[in-house]
Amino acid sequence: MRYILLLTVGLIWGSQYVLNDIILEFFSPIGLTALRMFIGFITLTLLIWIIPSERKQKLNLNPQLLKLLLILGVAESTIPFSFIAYGQTQISSSMAAIILGIIPMLTLLLHTFISKTHKITLLEVIGMSIAFIGLVILINPSTDSFGGSYLGYIALFIAALSFAISMILMDKIPHHLSALHVSRFVLMVYSIPYLIFWYSTKETAITTDTTVWLYLLLLGVFSSGFIYVIYIKLVRLAGPTFTSLSNYIVPATGTLLGVFILNEPFTYNIAIALGLITFSLIIINYKSKV
Repeated sequence: MRYILLLTVGLIWGSQYVLNDIILEFFSPIGLTALRMFIGFITLTLLIWIIPSERKQKLNLNPQLLKLLLILGVAESTIPFSFIAYGQTQISSSMAAIILGIIPMLTLLLHTFISKTHKITLLEVIGMSIAFIGLVILINPSTDSFGGSYLGYIALFIAALSFAISMILMDKIPHHLSALHVSRFVLMVYSIPYLIFWYSTKETAITTDTTVWLYLLLLGVFSSGFIYVIYIKLVRLAGPTFTSLSNYIVPATGTLLGVFILNEPFTYNIAIALGLITFSLIIINYKSKV
């Protein structure tokens, strides 16, 4: 089950970088962040109304839980969305994907540092190193890819660190709480103020291009709505370190979609990279059984 959820995360996130590039031609990074979070909030609200079992539940907040969810919202949504959107305006998408590929390593380090029970193993280090090498081979950046603003690299690193922190925070959410209600609350708290902030920046020119709005809708519904419910369920099932491995699956699934849907060539570097990433997942999974 956890591999199905991991692949689902990869499929959803695999398309977001391309969609971001297109949407950022019409919206500012702040506008993109505000709109995708708000669409995600509306999506989860509708799901709660539609699903009878979810409609009957309530999210009873105490001060400790409220503090956790507020920090989670900043770490999982506000900071990454903003910094990734900005970073992609400064550096190439291929370099952005490589930088975000360090999320599993950062998550492993944080999980080991914070958790008293989790210790880094040699197999984890080897597995993640192989996966990262596979990621670089898959993306195969050209010399031109390494250009761009240093601020873009810094923004992407901050986004990666923020994602890693959010994985740890998700593991602290009480398991009896509905993942749907928790995700909806986090998006609600930050999406509405962010929309107001976006409006106050005077960068609210609205495009009439229906294709752009369709891409924005897809990004909001799946990459800002469903994705958080899946993330929480996967963290509960397999832990934050395993969940963070989705950052190796994302470019792999995105590449395969390009091969099968867009008829892009299946090259040797793609085959080698997919083999290395798959092998790394086997190594890391083997660690959990010994």
